[in-house]
Amino acid sequence: MAEWCQNKDCCKKKTQNQMRGSKGNKYYQSNKAHSYYSGIACSQGCLYSIIKTNADLLIRTIGEIGKQTIGVDDAWQFKSEWNNNNDTNNRNDYFLINLLMGVKHTLTREQAQTPEQIQQDYGWCTRESSEAKPLAIQLGLTS
Repeated sequence: MAEWCQNKDCCKKKTQNQMRGSKGNKYYQSNKAHSYYSGIACSQGCLYSIIKTNADLLIRTIGEIGKQTIGVDDAWQFKSEWNNNNDTNNRNDYFLINLLMGVKHTLTREQAQTPEQIQQDYGWCTRESSEAKPLAIQLGLTS
């Protein structure tokens, strides 16, 4: 991860928080890179600029990826939806869904979340999608 934003034009944004120096020796500097933006950019705008500027190099370096597909049997996923009942009994509802099959099956929190997620009280979080198909088979939703 870089210490400073890797967008060559970051310092040209000329924002107040980029000003450095004193009296007659003032200048603008790049912002620090943020881990939220892959540790190479300070903002979403700078990250987009880096990608746009280097898109050809990225494709040449890692190779072009052809069309990817996911079939109906592997399209299972967990979903959490916030249910707001007018400030009474607000909660997350959990589902096992396969949009390609048109299935939306209600789950318990224990089925949709790992014990660690439940312990940390991350109501919005769900298990990995790789665990969805085995549960769908177990519940008799698919074979």
